[in-house]
Amino acid sequence: MSDGQRLATGGEGFENQHVHPSSSKRRKKDEDRTRVTRACDRCKRKKTRCTGKQPCTLCTQANLSCEFTAAYNRGRLPSVIPDDNVREILPEKADTRGTVTGSPGLLTENQRAQYAGMELLLQASLPNAPVVLSPEPRPNTLVEPMAQVLPTGQQMIDSRMHSSRNSPEPSQTDLQGHYVGPASGVSFLLRVQKKLHQKVSFSQSSSIFTFGDAPLPDFNPSFFILPSQNDAEKLVARYFDFAVPTHRFLHQPTIETWLQEFYENLGVMRGRGAGERTAVLFMVMAQAKDYMPDQASTPADTSARYFQAADHQLSTETGEIRLTSVQARLCQCFYLLSQSRVNHCWSLFGTTAHLILAIGIHRKRRVETSNGSDLIDLECRKRVFWCAYSLDNYLSAALGRPRTFHDDDIDQDFPTCVNDAELTSQKMISNISRAQSIMVGPIAHARLSRIVSNILRDLYAIRAPSPEARVTLTAKYSAELLSWREGLSRFLGTDGVDSSLLLPVYQRQRNVLNLAYQHALILVHRPFLLSNFASLSGKSSRQRGAPGTPDMDRKVSACLDAAMNIVTIVNDLAEGKQIFRAFWFTQYFAFCAVVVLYVYTIQQRNSPRAKYLAYFQAAAKCQAQISSMAIKESLAQRYSVVLEELRLEAMKQTERLHESNANVPSNSLDSISGPQTTNANGTSLHDIGGLDFSIPNDICGSDGPSGATPSSLMAELTDWSSFNSLVTAGMGNLDFLFQDDQIQHWEMSTMNDVGGVLLP
Repeated sequence: MSDGQRLATGGEGFENQHVHPSSSKRRKKDEDRTRVTRACDRCKRKKTRCTGKQPCTLCTQANLSCEFTAAYNRGRLPSVIPDDNVREILPEKADTRGTVTGSPGLLTENQRAQYAGMELLLQASLPNAPVVLSPEPRPNTLVEPMAQVLPTGQQMIDSRMHSSRNSPEPSQTDLQGHYVGPASGVSFLLRVQKKLHQKVSFSQSSSIFTFGDAPLPDFNPSFFILPSQNDAEKLVARYFDFAVPTHRFLHQPTIETWLQEFYENLGVMRGRGAGERTAVLFMVMAQAKDYMPDQASTPADTSARYFQAADHQLSTETGEIRLTSVQARLCQCFYLLSQSRVNHCWSLFGTTAHLILAIGIHRKRRVETSNGSDLIDLECRKRVFWCAYSLDNYLSAALGRPRTFHDDDIDQDFPTCVNDAELTSQKMISNISRAQSIMVGPIAHARLSRIVSNILRDLYAIRAPSPEARVTLTAKYSAELLSWREGLSRFLGTDGVDSSLLLPVYQRQRNVLNLAYQHALILVHRPFLLSNFASLSGKSSRQRGAPGTPDMDRKVSACLDAAMNIVTIVNDLAEGKQIFRAFWFTQYFAFCAVVVLYVYTIQQRNSPRAKYLAYFQAAAKCQAQISSMAIKESLAQRYSVVLEELRLEAMKQTERLHESNANVPSNSLDSISGPQTTNANGTSLHDIGGLDFSIPNDICGSDGPSGATPSSLMAELTDWSSFNSLVTAGMGNLDFLFQDDQIQHWEMSTMNDVGGVLLP
């Protein structure tokens, strides 16, 4: 049959097709379905289908008051349709203008508490709408401590009004065809990534190696005005005295000599490697500029001009690979991190690391002074390698990507504990003073990085260790970290040394080492707190707040203690006005700590508030301090977006449980541990104080079937490293799982979501 014949007969053939009776019944049933635009509070909380009338059928059958007081964020507020078949005194009436009226004398205590929050929300969202309510204040909730630590209460209310916590996302499937339910951790991760894409703009014209990074100002590198020599000398001094407390891979007397030559020759360096030496000077100035005390009063793009000038010098580099070339590029890597150019840094670090391997900086050399070996060169090679090694570990941990350096290929010695002033090309002058060497901190950080490298290799490998092996490895690395700490107990403050008596560079070293040590403890112990974020809303006993084994509880306590120590250090820095936006280390460590505290709060939602409230308050305060450093498209802003969603998730999980328990009679509280049922979709339902938590079977991790299952796939894609990588926004590990079209589908689906029910 030709195409024309096929087209001509297609319609007739369709009309003659037999229609199955069940299909016509289903179509007729769908036509009779009523589209509900707003659900009552009880149906929305329980995620059940509501008739949309007041009182609704379910509330009438349960002999409960039917209320419509929850926030509505789907556009214009619809009117509540009264059900003429049932007579009831309506506690409130809402019109399409958002005006709420009612008589406080008719309200129950529960309704008064709910309307108090309703009044604040309406005042924030509709400031010109009249509000007539006189309820009593709500009991103590997690909202009150947050109002004390956020910059303003208005920001907190706005975030609650527009947050997805008020509109639960519908069930869906990922690109692999696996079910993603509204209570799963994967759904939460999708919401976090969606928020990042909303808050952070991505220039599609940017390079694939820098996509997702904060932009740098664009300058003409061929035109550059040098600072005065006096200003340049101040920048060099600030670099060595404050900017690089533990990453000291440059020799200060050598840099000062280069600077003198640079200005004597009117901005021209002579000899071999002149371009790389000039680039090193510019990068020293670029980094120091962001750490100057008067940085708030100087143009924000000043340091970027130095970076562009250095990059221009390196672009003209020719000849063999030299140590100064590696030093200049390593300086660029640290600078890019301070400018929230994390993907740019990772790409550039790959080139830098390959240059290090190419000229053998990762291998040790014999010191043969009789052959005229340059001791400065030998020591700088050691310092360069261990600073690069440390950076490699932190990039791997923060981005969830493999490391470049492998311990089996390395035999480089640690740097010698000698001050720069005591190191010359021909000899090392022994330290005859009793003062602590400036190199104690960098060497200690290098030794700690070696431990962190082993932790990442053994505990965060693609093939995760067995539970028994994880316990053994945790004990091993906990002992190594404790031994490292005891060797520096006097310097790190365990012996009561007042940090205010230390020079600024020693204060910085002390803070960085303490933060790095506590972060290492978190890396060791946080898998015992949560294995993967797909199970964050799961049903295990630990996630319900029940105590685990004594050994498990000790590991979780160690993780919590480390997180609290980090937020305490950050708080001290913030209150002492000693924190800079360029402190990328501090921001990353604080982010990891706050995530741990919020996760613990979510897991303890079934426990008394006293068990987790202090952790939640500390996390919220630290989050506010991170947000105070945030500028557009910075890492601090992205950290804040992720942490805000996690905070709202913690508030949602804890508040709705306690509110539900307050509404349930005492004789029905036994239903908290009620039997498990299964709905039509194959999801487990757990009635917790009147709330149904839907947990997909393919998201339940260890509760699912063994072998290569969707649950194991989700566990691999939603671990701690993958969660950290979300901050890179655009190059995260979950981007391929939820592409832009999937996020758009999610947004369209939520428009039809009423009270947690996906409507047709």
